[in-house]
Amino acid sequence: MPPPLALARTLTALSLGSALLSAFAAPLPDSSTALEQRLAERFSGDRSGACVQAAVIEGDRVVRGSGCAGTRGDRAPAADAAFEIGSVSKTMTAFLVAGLIQRGAWSLDDPIARHLPQGTAVPRQGERQILVRDLLTHSAGLPALPPGMPMPKPDDPYAALTEAQLLTALGRVTLTRPIGSQAEYSNFGMMLVSLAAAHTLGGDLEAALRERLFAPLGMGSAYVTRPLAARPAAGHLPGGAATPAWTITPNLAGVGMVKATLDDMVRYARAELGSLPDVPAALTDALRLTQQPLAHGFAMNWVVRRQQGHELRLHEGGTGGFSSLVVLEPGAQRAVVLLADTALTDLGGLGDLGLALLGLDVPLQPRREVAMPSALRRALAGDWEVGGVTLHIREADDGRLLAQARGQSEFELRQDSRGDLYPTSFSALLRLEPPEAEGRPLQRLSWHQGGGMMQGRRVGAVDPVPTITNPAWRDWAGEYQLAPQFSLRVFERDGRLMVQGSGQPAIAAEPVGPDRVEIKAVGAIVEFERDASGQVAAAVLRQGGQVLRGAALKR
Repeated sequence: MPPPLALARTLTALSLGSALLSAFAAPLPDSSTALEQRLAERFSGDRSGACVQAAVIEGDRVVRGSGCAGTRGDRAPAADAAFEIGSVSKTMTAFLVAGLIQRGAWSLDDPIARHLPQGTAVPRQGERQILVRDLLTHSAGLPALPPGMPMPKPDDPYAALTEAQLLTALGRVTLTRPIGSQAEYSNFGMMLVSLAAAHTLGGDLEAALRERLFAPLGMGSAYVTRPLAARPAAGHLPGGAATPAWTITPNLAGVGMVKATLDDMVRYARAELGSLPDVPAALTDALRLTQQPLAHGFAMNWVVRRQQGHELRLHEGGTGGFSSLVVLEPGAQRAVVLLADTALTDLGGLGDLGLALLGLDVPLQPRREVAMPSALRRALAGDWEVGGVTLHIREADDGRLLAQARGQSEFELRQDSRGDLYPTSFSALLRLEPPEAEGRPLQRLSWHQGGGMMQGRRVGAVDPVPTITNPAWRDWAGEYQLAPQFSLRVFERDGRLMVQGSGQPAIAAEPVGPDRVEIKAVGAIVEFERDASGQVAAAVLRQGGQVLRGAALKR
């Protein structure tokens, strides 16, 4: 039976954190001891139980270290164990595409239909087709997963999907926004790229990766389904329970199924920086090509980010039992590689640690279990509508907080030191959205599971309409739907202009021009659009090169 409210696990993990502080440049760890002190700062006593292997690269110097939360009983992975790297694999698939572009076999502006099996039905909008660049920047308009994807085993969600089913699902897609207009992370799209690249390169994706990337870089333990020397690490759920490895039809594996050791990934990161000796020039050029910005905050699958003065290329990865992160700072010849034997996607991933190790000012703190206040247990009691499912929450006689989705088993919720609630029997996170005004009851929450998020509202509650009294800001008050599961609320609190995204805390904003505000804490801009009558009709969020636009909801 799937866990209550289960979302499809999606191999994503781009949650590199939005709460940024001043542009203070901390020194990079210069020894294993210093690195392991930072790992302990983040994970000692962490409720996830995770064990992490890390490397910090600066020029030709590589500092390695490892650490465990210490809250589970089994051993840490061996130094030469292979981890599932999840969506970091997508950057390797991008390398294969870059090589095809170098050889003139593909171009970024090719319709993907040209490289899929003949007769594949691919959605289009008039003459506008889905291009290779649209898929590599997650802006093709495809959903996160193929419609109707079979998932008989939730703990191995991709195992039953065949190449034929993937292509059939593509023919069932109806595009709901202009192709190329907006980024929305899609594993579906990258499975198509993986399959197309495999067919162009001889029909065997793993062989293509081994011949063109792993072997030339000396990544001797990296593999997809056919290990040569590596011993796979065991994956875990947060809390320490072991969980099975993920599997997938091999030619779809470029979406996120590469396994690699820390040494493999260090060689990969150094090659991306151009600092690995004896690498063929054509291979280095292809890696550099994947890092060139394209659109919507993406290069060829690499996320493009400027943060605290650092020009970064990065990607996180997460599977059912593992987490990973590679952050590159090519201009400074720096990189960070992190591999964890625990699924951390629902807990925010490894982004805070990776950025801190690269020298950015990002706070590190473990997630430790804390006692839940009785007032919070009482405030949460009742029925909540979460993604079309009713979740009943109650306080038991013994003081525990229990939850039950209709038709599912009851489970316990506990609280951690970051204020989030979590089930004790499976991986998920419940995050509260405090009301706009003090004294109002809790009416909103968000449920995070498997890289996805669902908004929740108390059954029968009526949300107060966001209000602003300051006449200079009054027209902006309201809620704007920027994505299917993400809205932005704009309101006033204690005389300050505030914005709040779904599942996130409210943040102060400052007007910086007509119908334009800046959210300095996260490096974002919000612009408001007016209709012909002068009423604010939409909001546009610009952050990190990405643009999200959404209409104002009914007020």
